[in-house]
Amino acid sequence: MIACRSAMLAFAVSFVLVGCARIPIAQPVKQEVLAAVQPVEVKVGIAQPELYAAFVRSTAGASGAAACGAVPGFGVLLAAACGGAMGAIDASVNASRAKTAEETVRPLKDQLVEVKFDALMRDSLKRSLETVPGMQLATVDITKTVTDPAHEQTFKASTANAVMFVNVDYHLSTDFSTLEMSIRGLLYPRGAVARKAAGQPAELVAGQNESILALKNAVYRSSIVYRGKLPEPGQDIPKNVAAWNADGGLLLRASMQDGIARVGALLAEDLKRKPGEQLSGVAKIDVGNGLKADLLSQGEGGRLLRQADGTLHFEAKAATAAATLASATQTRAASTTIVTDAAAK
Repeated sequence: MIACRSAMLAFAVSFVLVGCARIPIAQPVKQEVLAAVQPVEVKVGIAQPELYAAFVRSTAGASGAAACGAVPGFGVLLAAACGGAMGAIDASVNASRAKTAEETVRPLKDQLVEVKFDALMRDSLKRSLETVPGMQLATVDITKTVTDPAHEQTFKASTANAVMFVNVDYHLSTDFSTLEMSIRGLLYPRGAVARKAAGQPAELVAGQNESILALKNAVYRSSIVYRGKLPEPGQDIPKNVAAWNADGGLLLRASMQDGIARVGALLAEDLKRKPGEQLSGVAKIDVGNGLKADLLSQGEGGRLLRQADGTLHFEAKAATAAATLASATQTRAASTTIVTDAAAK
């Protein structure tokens, strides 16, 4: 986590390089180690205050800056000035694109005012983790400060036997066709007994030029991604926004709640998996860019894939999630009516 920040983008990279060692994105925990690290303090990191929309970042300036340095006859100062100008162009373009994305996503944010994402995610993770055999939760708290120094401070100050960091991100894709939600789980032994069980020194001492929260010190690592796609997505962003916004944002709210429930359940299931225990895939399927993934399960709600790096991807059907939410809402409304009528009598 601290040794290599890019590891947090688990859905974007297959391996993290720390020095010369390759650290796999996903690593199951040995069950004897999991038993030894109890109780666990869980920190759910959600830095963002609300939903946001991704945008395609400009890199033209960076390419231009590199070209400046490669032009024969360019002095060092002239090349630096050229590179600086190109970088400023990138910054300006990206600022404009970010502003456009923010303005476009605003109506959808308004539909989620009553959706308390942080609390819902915390509760989902807590309920799911409590189903893991032998799991003892010291605390499960939200933190909005998702930085390396904050994580290390939390770890050192903890009185639990281990600390688990679960960092969360949720956003709409660049074309507004998909709600993407991801969690990155890292479990670090803290107590002397826990660290001994994990084969680590009993003392909390960082290695030379590395943090105590180096990825290699995590006894468990996971990367889980949920993708809720519109029933009929297109390239027309306004139409995609209108589809999410229809019926009071039903599809969006349903996908949000479905994603929260699914990533929590998948984290718990992944924690139960033993090292060496293979997730049997139904089939190998093409997922684009020449890559293949294991199809682990498929049903009315969507399909679960395991990427080559161990990342779990759940591809959901927004329409199914919406139907489920609408049915649940009607059931609650009917129950409320019955109770109200009974009280009136």
